[in-house]
Amino acid sequence: MHDAFILAAGFGTRLRPLTQRVPKPLVPVCGVPLLSWSLALCAQHGLNRVVVNGHWLADELAPWAGEHEGVHVTLSIETPDILGTGGGLKKVAHLLADKFVVLNGDVLHRIDLTALLGAIPDGGGAMALRRDPENAPKYGIVAADETGTVVQLTSLAVATAEGSVARDTHFTGIHALDRQALDRVPDGFACIVRTAYVQLVAERSVGATLATGPWLDCGDPVAYLETNLAVLRGEVRGAINPFERAAYGRTAAGVEFGDPQLVRDVDVKGAVWIGTGAQIAPGVVLHDTVIGAGAIVGPSARLTECVVWDNATLDQVCSQVIALDGDTRVAL
Repeated sequence: MHDAFILAAGFGTRLRPLTQRVPKPLVPVCGVPLLSWSLALCAQHGLNRVVVNGHWLADELAPWAGEHEGVHVTLSIETPDILGTGGGLKKVAHLLADKFVVLNGDVLHRIDLTALLGAIPDGGGAMALRRDPENAPKYGIVAADETGTVVQLTSLAVATAEGSVARDTHFTGIHALDRQALDRVPDGFACIVRTAYVQLVAERSVGATLATGPWLDCGDPVAYLETNLAVLRGEVRGAINPFERAAYGRTAAGVEFGDPQLVRDVDVKGAVWIGTGAQIAPGVVLHDTVIGAGAIVGPSARLTECVVWDNATLDQVCSQVIALDGDTRVAL
């Protein structure tokens, strides 16, 4: 049976044009697809069989079936229509373990999945909440009482609280369920929050854990670039060290990985990550920049806080640019 389910079917509308090429969970952060970060986190918690759903650009997910990042991946492709966060789970209920976790494939985090599984009451669920007094109202307040039971689910459901309730948390999108809870989800398109969780919260059947550490939602190009830079500079750490996968990398502290000959005639400032087969002309300046595998960086390039995707070409002075190919660039 499968211990985890990763949501990878969404359209990634706010992240376009990046998601016109690959589904959102396959966009790279420091050269490593977001999906790899989630799979590696599952492996760290002993969740060794994972279902990944797909719909938008589903063919791009096909190579991910099988062994990746220490886990076995089973794909669930939703056709002809996308099934939503609840319908996608309902479709594969027969594949899921008695208790399983659900991860958003487009978020980089290090939530304690073991603790989350342990917070599930019989027949119920558990939500990883994040404390953020400033932004919780924007995301929608989801709050737990002193017993660690969710008693407010935005405006959708409430339950009687035991003790005080700090209303400065929101739902991270990462949760865990007893498989019996899927009986509350209708067939077809369905939202897991508006079906099962609305009922479970009202019954005081949803536990909570508090997420600490990074939680980076690559929801739009600005957030995507910020996530790459935060990982590149070592400001946050996920389940993978991306520098170990670089043809050449240098951390913000100056620690080098890979082959320094690749940047022998390159002016490297700050942190950089360079993928296999990238070609960087002599005299190029790279400052806090990610260069994907097979990318070509021309002699006029002076790149500051940029992300250059695999096989893209760039030959100019750029700051805070995402280069997707030779013609498509997102300037921020």
